[in-house]
This record gives sequence, C-alpha cells and structure tokens, in this order.
Amino acid sequence: MRKFNSLAILAGLVLSHVGFAQEKSDNGLNPLSLRPVHESNVAYKIGLWRRVDLREKQNQPLFANDNEITKHLIEGVKSGILDAYAEEDLKERLTLAEFNERMFKRFEGGGLSQEEIDAGFGSETLEDDGWGTADSGGSDDGWGDGSSTTDNTQNPSSSASSTVSVAAAQDGYEMFPNEFYILEIKEDWIFDRQRSRQYFDIQSITIKIPAEASSDGLEKTLASFKYKDLEQFFRNNPNAVWFNEANTAKHINLADAFELRLFHGRIVKKSNSLNKYLDELHGSPKEALIKSKQLEYELVEWEHNLWEY
Repeated sequence: MRKFNSLAILAGLVLSHVGFAQEKSDNGLNPLSLRPVHESNVAYKIGLWRRVDLREKQNQPLFANDNEITKHLIEGVKSGILDAYAEEDLKERLTLAEFNERMFKRFEGGGLSQEEIDAGFGSETLEDDGWGTADSGGSDDGWGDGSSTTDNTQNPSSSASSTVSVAAAQDGYEMFPNEFYILEIKEDWIFDRQRSRQYFDIQSITIKIPAEASSDGLEKTLASFKYKDLEQFFRNNPNAVWFNEANTAKHINLADAFELRLFHGRIVKKSNSLNKYLDELHGSPKEALIKSKQLEYELVEWEHNLWEY
C-alpha cells in the first residue's frame, strides 16, 4: 500500500509539472502574432514602426483607384467585419459612431464661408428650390405638393432629416478613402534561434489622417487594426488585391503582398525607453531620415554577422 501511495504521489507531481509547462508554453506566445514564436526561442527582438506613404511609386499598387487598401478597411469596419481600435496599443475598441465621427472632416470655422452663404448654399430649408413652393412647414422636393401635413404623415422625421442633412453639409463631410494615404505599420523584428532565421512580425496597421486633411491641421489616428484580423479579412475578400501594373492578369491578394513585403515603409521609430520617434530623439527630420537608413543597414548586418563565426 505504501508503495502504491508513493507511485500515486509521483504520478501526480509529473502530471502537475506537465500541466504547468503547457500553461507556460501558451503564455509564451504573442497573441497578436500571425505565426507566433515562443519566447524561449526568441534570441533577439526589437519593435519597429514604419511609415508607409501610399502615394510613393512602390506603394501605389496598394492604393489603386477605387481599390485602395484604406477603402477595404473602412468598408470592413462599416460592415461590422473588422474591429477598429482607437490607438496602436489596441486596447480601446471604437464604436461605429466613434469611427464615423473620426472620418468626418469639419470645415474651418464650423460652417460655410460668407461667399458660399451669399451664393445661397445652406438655406435649402428656407427658400424655394425651384421645384415647388416653400413654406414654414418645409420645401417641396418636386415629388409632392410641399404640404407639411402630407409629408409628416408619410414620414414624420422628414423635416428633421432634412434639417440634419443641411446642418451636416454646413459643418463638413465624411472623408473619402483616397484621402487617407498614410499607414503606420508596427512590427517586431525577431530572430528565432530554433529556425536560425529572422522574421518581420507585423502586429498592427494604423490609418493616419494627414495633417493637411485634418480639421485642425494636425496628423491624427483614424483607427488601428490587428494585423492578424486583417490577414484573414484580406484572404476572404477577392477584391482586396495588390494591383499588378506589369500584368493585370496576375494581381495578388493584399495578404500575400504584405507577406512578400511588397511595400516600402521608412522606419520612423525604434523601441526605446522614452517611447519617442526618431525625429524627436535626433532633433530634426533630416537626422531622423539618416538614422532610419542606418537602422535598416544595421538589421541586415546583424543577421549577416551571425554566420561569420
């Protein structure tokens, strides 16, 4: 009996150790990675932030007319397929109303200019538009007699909707996908000691609102996305393609385009204790550009030197 108890205790210790090891293994994987590498196999890792200007020649296949990558992302959010996040830390999820609010560009001054007002814009609810008579109950749109009683009976919110649409037109408009031409890619540069090779592990992609397109003249974040979600979203969407100008019969899916690194993104930030961008650390955009190129060369040289010994 004593021998049996000893064996039972030993078996319990072994099983508990196996369970603990399995839990530790699960915790050692990055949940944002498309193909996670266990932390015990990561010999070297740094975080990189790349700025992708979709107007550059190398990036134009991602920004083809009426097939912009930003268009697909915006449509994914509006259809409820994609989750949009407030910032690149991917902690706060945006509601559809918050996302639409960020896409809305307000005119400077919050309304129409004096020249536009003098020209008659913004007074549609008060003046006759040429298709019927207008009165205090609302204007005729050309499809009825302009009677407020008839209109309100058929659609009680018609007057309110008209007023809201006119007010919205005065305040601004929802920006178009081709106005968002800046992406910021956050990725980890990893050297996997088990496979003896490096990986660029994309974590998130952020759409930026350019400064000249922003209402207050400052560059802002429209939304951030988990790349792991985007990869599946692209593969399920046959229209999400990297436009092949050399051979239009051979467009490739956006997921494959990112896998093959068919984009150019300048390094604008490397993981650092101050959490600052290169231009903040080095004092000027020129110095930041030089340091960005140096970082690219250092990464190539670092891997190359591993095989010299």
